[in-house]
Amino acid sequence: MGRKIKIKQGNMSIDVDSTAKDIFLDILEALPGETVKILEETTDEIYKDAYQEWPVQKPVTTDNLTEEGKVRVTARNISKTDNDYSLKRAFAASYKMQRLGTLRPPKFQIKSKGSKEKLYTGFVFSQGTLEAVVGNTAPYAWAIKVGVDTDLPYSLGTRVSNELLWKPAKKKADSVAEELADSAVDIARKVK
Repeated sequence: MGRKIKIKQGNMSIDVDSTAKDIFLDILEALPGETVKILEETTDEIYKDAYQEWPVQKPVTTDNLTEEGKVRVTARNISKTDNDYSLKRAFAASYKMQRLGTLRPPKFQIKSKGSKEKLYTGFVFSQGTLEAVVGNTAPYAWAIKVGVDTDLPYSLGTRVSNELLWKPAKKKADSVAEELADSAVDIARKVK
């Protein structure tokens, strides 16, 4: 899990690169009391719970595929499991294996696009405020819904990101605010 830092102004936002990240980490360290620690612990807890429960599409058998389908499945599986192979290179390798008679399609087709691995936590600086966030960088993550074979305790068609990211964040907001207020009171007492 990588922690991200983003700066937002109006409709524009930038992700901070490693050089500027040090500056913002210094800003985070300068925040009063245990502000950053409270925010990190809360977002990490939501992240871990979401990661544990995030649904992953189950592989599908390839027994009924055509020869062309078997080439396609082999290529897609190669590109998903071997970082050295782009999809284009994996297709070329699969077609070559088919021509040579050495094509051995996998028993199962990998359907998952890996949205579980795209969960993240981070901080967003926006118009003078600091937000701790938990999210998913997969552009389709908001559209993932509970399906028939999904092992989650939610009703069919429920959006997964709402249940595993948004609702837990809303539930924890009040307790985080109370912890931050307590931290501010402790600082005020020490100053006197």
